Amino acid sequence: MKGIYIVGGYPHIDKFGECFKSVVKCGYDFIEVGIPFNDPVADGPVIASAINETIENGISVHDIIESLIEFRDVPIKKYIMTYSNIVYSYGIEKFSENLKSVIDGIIIADLPNRMRKLFYNEGFKIPIVPFATLETREKDIEIIMNSDSDFIYFVGIRGTTGAKADFTSAELIEKIKLLRKRTDKKIIIGFGVKTADDVKEAMDIGDGFVVGTEAVRRQKDIDEFESYIESLLEKISS
Repeated sequence: MKGIYIVGGYPHIDKFGECFKSVVKCGYDFIEVGIPFNDPVADGPVIASAINETIENGISVHDIIESLIEFRDVPIKKYIMTYSNIVYSYGIEKFSENLKSVIDGIIIADLPNRMRKLFYNEGFKIPIVPFATLETREKDIEIIMNSDSDFIYFVGIRGTTGAKADFTSAELIEKIKLLRKRTDKKIIIGFGVKTADDVKEAMDIGDGFVVGTEAVRRQKDIDEFESYIESLLEKISS
């Protein structure tokens, strides 16, 4: 599974729409749309800056949700990445009702895997994508296995977005092998994927990748954005 992350509504709704369509045009399997939050603790400086600019430009959660609804029938899997407060503030059940037929899942960066049930108990009906990290232990995997998401989001680095992962790391490779022994869910590697070489290495040890920081860095210039995301696929077969 090949994926690209972009910040919703950045730098404005029209440009966001162009980037969305470009990801589809280039043949990616899924798109991950970040809903801006004023305390993006999981995000490095590039994405955090884009998020802050989007908020300053007056783009609201409602604006981004409306854009996604417009793209409902676009043939690509759609995921949201955001934070718990965004969903709580919007209304857990309302958020779910508006988007359950639009997106394929949601990644909530500050929600521990074991806390997903708090959302489901409040009427949330969108699959919550579980995280795995270099610190994930065998006892944590049981929770991951019970997820209704179609993949596991593997965080390839320690820290925030923007750093580079080491795909030759024995620790990383062994952790992915451990996950494979216990679950048949696809393992998508995010955080630290930047180049076509990174993409190839991520696909060699996992089932897919998502690129965020370097895509967002180019999100204001559609030609540069499209050229970059096309270049990422040069070393893998379609």
